[in-house]
Amino acid sequence: MKKEPHQILSLTGISFERRSIIGFVELTIVPLKDNLRCIRLNAKQCRIYRVCLNDQYEANFQYYDPFLDICQTDPNTRSLEVFSQYHLAAAQKIDPDHNSGELQIQLPDEAAHLVGEGRGLRIGIEFSLESPQGGMHFVVPEGEGSLVEKSAHMFTYGHSARLWFPCVDSYAEPCTWKLEFTVDETLIAVSCESWLM
Repeated sequence: MKKEPHQILSLTGISFERRSIIGFVELTIVPLKDNLRCIRLNAKQCRIYRVCLNDQYEANFQYYDPFLDICQTDPNTRSLEVFSQYHLAAAQKIDPDHNSGELQIQLPDEAAHLVGEGRGLRIGIEFSLESPQGGMHFVVPEGEGSLVEKSAHMFTYGHSARLWFPCVDSYAEPCTWKLEFTVDETLIAVSCESWLM
């Protein structure tokens, strides 16, 4: 349904005290059909504040993580077999390889002209992440001193980018990336490839 050639991730508010980040992503996708009206992205643990198309049109969105509902309806069905079935069903509901995801973005009617076969569509998403349970880890050692003196740091891990920012989290749809990090002047951001100060 869509091709995702490029994504920019900008993390501007990194707080070690609150173990949180504030960020913005901009995905440039190329619709494969002219009738695209709904875009589904992956975004676990994130709080989404705003979605904007081509810096002009606000888009309505819904967030739903089916993993939060596993075995919540009937306490009598709590078994490994039932959990496994519900877990598989939840994973299939958000599988990016089947045009699914936790974040569903509705293209407004007034923005329909932006969708054209072969034309790029930019999707900007403002988000935050607080006390992540996976994908990103904040290390703030106990004791006296500044964050630098305590060697505070954070890192990402695992193979699920969706755990710390909105994206199409699929090996089948690779894209190019630009990563931007704004950190306190006493800290340094390190990432793969090249970096600028």
